[in-house]
Amino acid sequence: MPPSDAAVFTLALQQMDGVGRVTAGRLVRQFENYDALLRYPREQVLTRLKRAPNKEALVSRLFDEDALRERLREARDHANQLAEKRIRLLAPPDDGWPLDLDDAPREHRPVLLYAYGPEGALRKPLVGLTAQPPLPDAPFERAQSLVRALAEAGPLPAAGASNGFDVVMHKVASGVGHPSVAVAGCGLGQVPGKARPVVTKAVRAGGVMCSPFEMRHGPFDHDKATRAHVLAALCRAVVFVAPQPDTPTWSAMTWALDAGRSVFGMEGEDPLPERVHLLDSDVDFEWVAAAAR
Repeated sequence: MPPSDAAVFTLALQQMDGVGRVTAGRLVRQFENYDALLRYPREQVLTRLKRAPNKEALVSRLFDEDALRERLREARDHANQLAEKRIRLLAPPDDGWPLDLDDAPREHRPVLLYAYGPEGALRKPLVGLTAQPPLPDAPFERAQSLVRALAEAGPLPAAGASNGFDVVMHKVASGVGHPSVAVAGCGLGQVPGKARPVVTKAVRAGGVMCSPFEMRHGPFDHDKATRAHVLAALCRAVVFVAPQPDTPTWSAMTWALDAGRSVFGMEGEDPLPERVHLLDSDVDFEWVAAAAR
C-alpha cells in the first residue's frame, strides 16, 4: 500500500530543522496534508501554531512551496523504500491510526508510527505488559501465565522489543500460535539482535512491531519513558509487573490510572497504588481480558 499524503507530510515536517514531535503533531492534526495547509492564509496558520517556538519563521518556511514540495518528494521516496521492506508509516489522519494513542501525554504522544507487519493488529483488543527488571520469579512466571490465558481469551498481548521480559512475553505468545504486538523503544532498524527473531515470529503469527521513532534512532535511555507511555496509551488494559517508583514504568502506570485505563498489577518488592487491580492468581486473568474488549 502506498504511503498516505498525511504520513508523507508528517515525515517531511519531522525532517525540518527546529520542528519537533509536538509541533509536527499540531500541524498534521490540523492540516492533514500540505495541500490542506496551503488552503489557509498565513495568518490562520500562525494562529493555530500559537505558543510554538519560532512560529513566524516556521510559517515562512511552510509557505516556501518549491522547497516544501522538494521535501515532500524526498519524504515520499523514503516512505516508498520502507514500504518495499513491509514497513508502513501511519499518521494521525490515517484510517489505520490507533486513536487511543492521541490520549498519550503531549511530550510522549507519537506523530508518526512505523509499523512492520499487519497494522490492523494495533486496533484489536490489546493488553499491555510492561516490567522494570530485575524481576522476582513469582510475578515473572505469573505474567507468562497471563499471556497463555490471553491466547485462549482472544486479546493480543503487547510488550516492548528489548529486554528479557519482552522477549519471553512474545515467545510465550508465538509458542501457542497467538499474535502479539511489540512496541520498540528505538527505531525498528535498531531493535536488539536478541529480540529480532522472536519479534519476527510474532509478526508471522499475525502480530506487528511498531515504533514512534525513525528507523535508525537510539536506543537511548531517555526514550524509555516514551516507549512506556506509548504502550500504555495503545492498550485499554495494562498490566504492570513489579514496577518500581521513580522509573519510566511507574510514571506510565500513574498516567494510565489518571487517564482511565484499566490498570492491573503484579507486585514485586514495592507496594502498588490502591487503584491498581492486583492479579494475585490466575483466576483474576478473566478481568484483564474483559477490560481489553
